[in-house]
Amino acid sequence: MALADDVDLEDYVNRPDKISAAEISSICQEAGMQAVRRNRYVVTSKDFDEAYKKCVKKAEKEFTFYSH
Repeated sequence: MALADDVDLEDYVNRPDKISAAEISSICQEAGMQAVRRNRYVVTSKDFDEAYKKCVKKAEKEFTFYSH
């Protein structure tokens, strides 16, 4: 599977959210799955954005009850 020309992986790694290597791997896998679900062989930045929201932001919502 190939990356589209507009994909900048450094952008996802350098975000201020402090994501782990496992989360980066999860984002990449989910982005690839997004492309497969849409019958494409090229992973776009939109796929990475959706995967990022699904993988990283979900973890923040799950543990909000611990902050009280």
